[in-house]
Amino acid sequence: MITWFLASTVGKTVLKWSGIAALLATAYWRIYASGKAAAEAERVTDDLNAIKDKEHLNDKVRKMDSSGLDRELSRWVRD
Repeated sequence: MITWFLASTVGKTVLKWSGIAALLATAYWRIYASGKAAAEAERVTDDLNAIKDKEHLNDKVRKMDSSGLDRELSRWVRD
């Protein structure tokens, strides 16, 4: 079988196109994996920024006195 691939024109053509298909599949897979990793990194960055913003807001609320807290809440909560 290996001799047929190396000796016949059809075998060489099949071997050549199989190699090209394998290279294209490998290139596609690497690009796909790279994009997936970039998307995951962006999601993690967004999550970390959201946590940082939440902590900043919590610190701000903790430092407010009760009248300042009531004034701030009255902007958001209606009776």
